[in-house]
Amino acid sequence: MRSRPRRPLLIGLAALALAVALVAAVASAQVVKKDNLEIEIEGSVSPTKLSRTTPQPITLHLSGKAGTTDGSHVQPLRELFVEFDKNGHLNTKGLPTCTVGKLQSTLTSQARAACGPALVGTGQVTAEIAFPEQKPFSAGGPLLIFNGSSGSKQMLIFHVYAKVPAPTTFVTTAQISKGKGPYGTAARVKIPTITSGQGSLTSFKATIFKKFNYRGKRQSVLTATCKTGTLKARGDFFFQGLTLSGKVSRACTPAK
Repeated sequence: MRSRPRRPLLIGLAALALAVALVAAVASAQVVKKDNLEIEIEGSVSPTKLSRTTPQPITLHLSGKAGTTDGSHVQPLRELFVEFDKNGHLNTKGLPTCTVGKLQSTLTSQARAACGPALVGTGQVTAEIAFPEQKPFSAGGPLLIFNGSSGSKQMLIFHVYAKVPAPTTFVTTAQISKGKGPYGTAARVKIPTITSGQGSLTSFKATIFKKFNYRGKRQSVLTATCKTGTLKARGDFFFQGLTLSGKVSRACTPAK
């Protein structure tokens, strides 16, 4: 029998994955350090040559690792806020949606069967669980990212079926909003305590890509333009006891 969904753990995994996804889109092999905490993020976008004016479909590949310089357990993530360049776009209008209810208590294969048309990304996540007086152990599983909706607002739904150590389904959501100034997309997520503060994300990999038809036209979930030759993002990561902040930028090639 599958155990009841433990939402708090996946909220931590998915929220950080979302934040790094937005940052990694314009950063390659970026390392952020503060005190003994170290986060390494890598991302690539294809194609790299983009139109100055017409949004073009892109595929985003990303990965990340979190660790400490002294080998101690990674502090839990509590909250994050990320803004991404206004020349990058998340387009979900006309794309089929999924609901949290359809994904609760499902295996990875069952989640795909229930909401396959709304699937926009796949990957893998791993967390380290360090209970008192026990040796830390890893818990992870396949990551599925679905398109959802909350009224007129964009929403992503995250699904992970993992062993922690008992097989468990995790489902949570992330709300997407408009950024300010040079940033077009923003996300803020408050993270509840994960297993009494003993669970922390250690690594993930994901690919986000989706094409679909809407009103007779071929659409893409992720699009971008290159107007100035650079794309940028900023983020604040609030961990227990410390905050990591930064801005990143990466050159793009404007098509003639």
